[in-house]
Formats: sequence, structure tokens, C-alpha cells
Amino acid sequence: MSQPSVLIAGAGPAGLILAFFLRKSDVPVRIIDKERTHRIGSRGAGIMPRTLEMYATLGVLDDILAGAGTMVPTAVYDPGELVPKATVPLITYQEPTPNVPHPNPATLSQDRHEEILRAHLAKLSCTVELGAELRSFEQSADNVVATIIKTGADGTESEETATFEWLVGTDGARSVVRHQLGLSFLGETNKETAMTLGDLPVEGLDPGFWHMWNVGSKLILLRPNDKSGKVFSFMYGGRPEHFANKALTSADFAEEFYKLTGRQDVKFGEATWISNYTENIRMVDTMREGRVFLAGDAAHCHSPSGGQGLNSSVQDAANLGWKLALVHQGLAPSALLDTYAEERLRVIARMLGLTTARSKETIHNVGTKDFKMTSHGDIMRMLTVNYRGSSIISEEPGAVAEQSDAYTEGAGAGGRVQATYRAPDAPELLPAGTQDAPTRLFAVFNPAAHTVLVFGGDPATRGPVITALGRIVPGVARAVLLLGEGEASPSDAAGFAAVLEDRAGHAYKGYGVDSKDLTVVVVRPDGVVGLVSSNAGGVEQYFQRILNAA
Repeated sequence: MSQPSVLIAGAGPAGLILAFFLRKSDVPVRIIDKERTHRIGSRGAGIMPRTLEMYATLGVLDDILAGAGTMVPTAVYDPGELVPKATVPLITYQEPTPNVPHPNPATLSQDRHEEILRAHLAKLSCTVELGAELRSFEQSADNVVATIIKTGADGTESEETATFEWLVGTDGARSVVRHQLGLSFLGETNKETAMTLGDLPVEGLDPGFWHMWNVGSKLILLRPNDKSGKVFSFMYGGRPEHFANKALTSADFAEEFYKLTGRQDVKFGEATWISNYTENIRMVDTMREGRVFLAGDAAHCHSPSGGQGLNSSVQDAANLGWKLALVHQGLAPSALLDTYAEERLRVIARMLGLTTARSKETIHNVGTKDFKMTSHGDIMRMLTVNYRGSSIISEEPGAVAEQSDAYTEGAGAGGRVQATYRAPDAPELLPAGTQDAPTRLFAVFNPAAHTVLVFGGDPATRGPVITALGRIVPGVARAVLLLGEGEASPSDAAGFAAVLEDRAGHAYKGYGVDSKDLTVVVVRPDGVVGLVSSNAGGVEQYFQRILNAA
């Protein structure tokens, strides 16, 4: 890889996914982390369906699911009882469909999650540089000069000054990048809620459930980390005052557990990590300052309730990644990067509202008559997250262009696919004129290019679309023609990267389009529908919004 153009400070999920998108577009990247070893612990273990869909396109989903568990119900106990008094599903199981093949969340310890992402990133010639801390930076109109402190295996430090075109801070809630930019971190700290979190081996609890005890002002929650069921994460809320300024040990937690629950049948091993936790609900009001960006926890922190944090962070990275790649390649104006905050801040603000409300139902109300344990609801799957009102997205005719709820289901007429929302999947697509195995849209979508799906019409109506695409730089967009079984002819292939027969009808049905009429759906590299149009003019207008003028 040539001299890095982008410095990513912080190698959590946001940093890793950003590096993934950039390397898919051959952008030289350096990703650093101040820790001298990779972090351990489950931390953000929930992986929502929208993230699973993105991982399918990135090619990492199979490895993620191989070790992941499912989001199991919560068993609620009275002290001393072995049988729960109630079980509450955190999220209702949904059957997969052709257009939503991953409707249910998965759970995987974050350290294992990151390990899988690092392994795939290494295949793109990018590895995490440990023991490298961004200490400060200076930016100009042309570059960012970073001061990096590197710590060797023997603990000795050395200073390096390096120049990059762009800097992205994915360095957590205490972000050095955010602090040096002087950005506000608006919100509040909930000092009334005290918690201890950690992971430890557990014997005697069914890994098919989360397990919860709520007694007075105290709450203990234990959940299995993955399908092995050997290690559980715990949350202990309402700690005794003498633990306020120090983390519990494994023995301390076991003692508190036995006092609270009366369950002497449960055995604990040594914790792999334990940490006190204070709930912060904060976000920035901008995610870009010149050549410097923020993503993930550096830009927003919130309650873990609802499992939105890690998922929102990787969606930040996906949104920024393809835009930064186009600008770096000289194909798009710098102004495209302003749409990163334009699209994401609205989503993050809504997400903070949802997770805060969820937290108030549980953590905040422990020991009160208002305490309740309820399911997350379908909204937490993140399949309805949208960028309504974005200045670069062309919404379908008749759609209301102003902003609306960032987590609300689309309202396309007759179930028609709608711009600003996720692009549905469709399996059983046969490459026309070949003996190739069937494919699916999630395998067709490309994190390094727009995918232009062309439905229906005839050669005369499709021709102008291909002509319009021919006027943009090769590699920016890839045209794919979708036809019914037996409808493809050799002449159809001209100008298309692929011609697929939708023999089972999943694509036409899932996108709500008719084979008689031409419909063009432009899918962005982050899996968001950027355009729904019935003509080549819409295609030209869309790419004029995001690319440099020819």
C-alpha cells in the first residue's frame, strides 16, 4: 500500500469499518490505536439486522454469524427462586423473507467481533497499528499533520510526525480529536445511575436466556455472550456506596450476587474485565471540521439500552467511507463530505431519544413502581433508519421531501421501493446466458461503487440510461439489468455489467416494480437507495449531485 492518505485514530468497530470501505476503493489508510494490545470484553454485543445486511455486502457476515448467538428472552426472578416469575422477549422473532433475510439481531462479544473485522481487513493490506496514540494535529487547506506517540514492546516512547490528507477520529467518548477541534459534546451525564459491567465464566445458568433480578434499588442482569454459553456479561446497578470509586473484583460481584438473589447454585470464574459505568447521553452538533471528521463514540455516546451504539457507529463509517473515497479520488467535490453530518446527525439525535427512553424504563426506574422490562420493538432492528430530506438523494415522485422520523417505515405507494431507505435483498437471481450459480442482490451490491438496478422497460427505454451512465467515470457506477425468466436476449447485455433473471420474482416483488415499465433504482455503496426514477434524466441528476462536473 502506498503512503497513507487517511489516518484513522481508533480501531474499534467504527474505525475498522471505515478502513474497510476505504480500502475497498483502494484508498491508502493508516489505522492506529493507543492500546498496546487489542481490547477484550463483550461491551457492545448486539448486532442489529441493518448491520448484518451491510456485513453481507462486505463479505464478512458468514464469519460473524458462525460464532454469534441470538437475542434470547430475559428471565425475571424473585430472590431465592429457581424458576423465573416471567420471561420477556427483548425482541420478537421474525421469520426471514427473501427481501429481509436477516430480520433478527445477533449477539457476539465485541472483542471477537473486532477480531473478525481485523482479519478481513488484513486481506485488504491494512492492519491495526497498536501502541500508537494520536497526541495532537494541525490542519491546513491541503493536509493534516499529526503527532503520534508510539510505545514499543519495552514501554519506550518515540514521537512521529506524519502528514495525511484526511483525519478521522474514531477514538471513543474521550476523543482526542473532538477535544482538539473544540467541538461541543451536548447532553447530560446521569450521575444518579451507578453500574458495574464485566464478563466472567458462569456455571448454573441456562444460556438460552438473559437472567435478571431486581430487588429494591439494585439490579443484576446476566446475559450469554455468544452461542457457547460459557461466558456471560453482567450488569450490576445500584452498587453499594463502598464500591462507588472502585471496580468490583470477581469475588466482590459473586458475594453481591449471592446476597441479592439467594442463588448459591450459580458459580463464577475470574472476570476477564470489570469496569464502573456512568451513563452519558451526548452528541456533537457537527461531524466535520475541514479535513477532520468524527465517527462512532467520538461523536455520540448514550445508554447501551436497545443495542444501537455499535450499530450506529458502523453506519457512521459506512456513510462517510464511500463519500471520502470519491473525494479522495478527485471524482466528487469536497462539499459531498458535508452531507455526512447532514444525514447522520438527524439519525443519531433520534437514536439518543430512543435509547434514553428505553433506559428510563429499566435502569433509571430500578426499585420504583415504574420499573418494567419490555421488548425493544421492531424499530430497534434499524431496518427503517432513513435519510429523508438529504440534499443528495432523489426521492420517488410523490414522496414528501422534507425530513421525517429517522427511524420510521417508508411509505412508498403500493409497497414500491423508496429512496432514502435501505435497499432490499432478493435471492435466486440467475446470471443470464451462463451456467453460474444463483446470486442475490446483497452479493451484487458493491461497497466501492454505486449499483444501478434497471428493472423492466425495453431496449429503447433502457438505452438512454446506459448512455447517461457512460458519461460518468468508469468504476463509479455498475449497471445491472433485472429481467423475468426467459426475457433476456443477447442484445440486452450491451452496457450492463450483469444481466440477471429474476426467476422467482423476489426482486420485482420486493422492490414493488412492474416489468412493463422502466424503473431505475440507484443503490449507494452503503446500501441506501439514492434514487428511484423512471427515466435517464433522474439518473443524470442524481450523479450530478454527488460528482464533479464533467
